Amino acid sequence: VFLSKGIKMYKHEVVVATKGLPFKVIIHKHSVIQIVRHWHRSVEINFTIHGDGDYFVSGKKTHISDGEFIVINSNEVHGVENIGPGDKRRSLTLLIPWDVLEKLKPNFDQYLILSQSSNPTDMAKIKNELNAIYQAWTTLPEETAHLEVLGHFYLLMSELFQRFLVKKNNLLYYKSEKSQSKVKKIIGYLDEHYQENLSLDIVASNFGFSRGYMARFFKKEVGQGVMSYLQLIRLSHAYEQLISSDKSIEYIATSSGYPNTKSFERTFKAVYKTAPNKYRKSLQGN
Repeated sequence: VFLSKGIKMYKHEVVVATKGLPFKVIIHKHSVIQIVRHWHRSVEINFTIHGDGDYFVSGKKTHISDGEFIVINSNEVHGVENIGPGDKRRSLTLLIPWDVLEKLKPNFDQYLILSQSSNPTDMAKIKNELNAIYQAWTTLPEETAHLEVLGHFYLLMSELFQRFLVKKNNLLYYKSEKSQSKVKKIIGYLDEHYQENLSLDIVASNFGFSRGYMARFFKKEVGQGVMSYLQLIRLSHAYEQLISSDKSIEYIATSSGYPNTKSFERTFKAVYKTAPNKYRKSLQGN
């Protein structure tokens, strides 16, 4: 079980199934600042028990709160912002590997799973199965939980395939796929070069884009600017060093791509509402 805390940052994520199940179960018991954009070949289903957050999927924003779910299809770039309410948040994530989906539905690459239906009964059935999985996983002994979860998983997939599955619109999907491919390359570049002195001009030039096109394209597809996203990557790496090592603040700042300690402290304080040293001491005191 994965307990979320802090800022989580990924680019391409490899999904490994939970032991004894053909998919991965993640129970979130804490809040995160945000989960920055990433992607994977697996289909992801997120169900909020208590709390809320803004999901950005392929550039589109969807607000999810208590009792709501969202499906993220294979290879869609996605992330979450404005997650709350602190440590009282409870949610479930299912990550279903591609090979499992192909076994359940031949030619699955020709389809998409929707997150919405105009039929309230259909929506209720999906929410009931997701809630049953959450309750079984969090309350039952492990062996019993596996059997219960597996049963509800197949009922869930049956409902999704019957009522939420649609054929891809080839033209529109192709255009979206091309945009997503560009986004993945840009995110990969930023993650690989975050320690360097990057600027919007440098990033744009690397991809043969003008400064203006890069700014507009990335903002449209990801929901935030290139340099803002770069700051999240840097902060994520700095945060991990801060809580897992005794390295100096100066070292953490420079190794994470910040030009100086003041720049790191200013960014950290804007997110965590306290200085890095004080934050580290508060963790050591717990």
